[in-house]
Amino acid sequence: MTIFHRQSKSQDGKVTEQVIDAEVSREFLERIPGGLFRYHADGPQKDEIDFASLDLLHMFGCDTYEEFCELTGNTFLGLVHPDDRDRVEREIAKQIEMGDDDMVVYRLNRRDGEELWVDDRGRLVMDSDGVAWFYVTLVDVTEKMRYQRQMERGNERLEILTALSNDVVFDVECPTGATEVFGDFEGRFGRKPQMSDIVLRRRCQGDCHLDISCFDINPMMQRVSQGSFVECETSILDSEGAPIWFRYQSFVQFDEDGNPVRHVGRLLDTHEMVMRENQFRRKAEHDSLTQLYNREAATTRIEEALNGDSGPCSFFIIDVDDFKHINDQFGHPEGDRVLREIGSFLGRVMRKEDVVARFGGDEFTIFAKGLGPGPAIENILARIAKGPGDGAASDEPCGCVMPTLSIGAITTAGTAKSFDEVYQAADETLYEAKRGGKAQAKLRVID
Repeated sequence: MTIFHRQSKSQDGKVTEQVIDAEVSREFLERIPGGLFRYHADGPQKDEIDFASLDLLHMFGCDTYEEFCELTGNTFLGLVHPDDRDRVEREIAKQIEMGDDDMVVYRLNRRDGEELWVDDRGRLVMDSDGVAWFYVTLVDVTEKMRYQRQMERGNERLEILTALSNDVVFDVECPTGATEVFGDFEGRFGRKPQMSDIVLRRRCQGDCHLDISCFDINPMMQRVSQGSFVECETSILDSEGAPIWFRYQSFVQFDEDGNPVRHVGRLLDTHEMVMRENQFRRKAEHDSLTQLYNREAATTRIEEALNGDSGPCSFFIIDVDDFKHINDQFGHPEGDRVLREIGSFLGRVMRKEDVVARFGGDEFTIFAKGLGPGPAIENILARIAKGPGDGAASDEPCGCVMPTLSIGAITTAGTAKSFDEVYQAADETLYEAKRGGKAQAKLRVID
């Protein structure tokens, strides 16, 4: 017999409590959601199940008690997923040392292998014959566990990404003022966070009184230091083939055997910043008149190329013949137009990877890595010496005859010299060309 408590109302509306004895019927038990069972707590039959409800069988995907027994061995540990058994035994034993009740969460050992988590609530009971039983109720908490794991992974993901960067993330609960700060705020700013650091601008009429809690990310920093971290600036082409820039950060965590167990990363939007930097860099590196490299930018690139792998290369210094006469007779605007056209011409003649620059005034330079002695360099020099107009009058209003060019060039098939040595050698060759007349190209081969 089982004792039940229920409320009863009299005719005058007064509520009283009644205690009644009732036989627990099979129909009553089967209508209670969740699995019900009991098993021996000790003795020779320890762990053996004595009673199992129909709902319990259904939790395992079994239609009959025979199928259930075959799957579980009709034992409590047979119910538990093999990967959880050791943990469940330890947790129950520890809790029973403190009292008669235990609570544990684990996965079931289902027939179809589907993951099903249950909340196990058990009670140790000694019957009148001195037999110890565990009476257990199981409730399906699979969705709850999935949601909890998503939350845990989300929190861990936030900690990893915060540890990977120098960012500080905050989360404010406005009604209570409870504020969580993730990241090394104190390490970055040298003090603890204050409300004025988080609420920079009021966007509501409510009072702000923040209760700030900072989360320690040192444990995550240690995990990150033991993993593999990659950071780089890169881009992905959009649907129209244009690059979209972002900063790629990726962290892989490995177990003790060197197997990857977690890969977390993020794509930080840096497109606008990169575009602005490219624009500023271009303005800083290019001549405003001709849009060629300026002297400083060209020198840096040539020095980097000369310090790299050895191989053939060539360097030209180009001087505009009678440029002073153009400025004096036609004016500086016409002189600027001539320089722009020569710069455009040199860019068309040379390859995209060659360094074409305006070194100042009417002096241009070209550095071509991979271009060594031979017919190719001689053909290029002959083409450049004629200039963009080839001696013909310009189509521009009031335009002058496009001037010719004098060129001093050096080329080498082996390891190049320093930039200063290359420039000096080309400059000496230019003077030799000028002594030979206008529109001359002089080439020197350096061993």
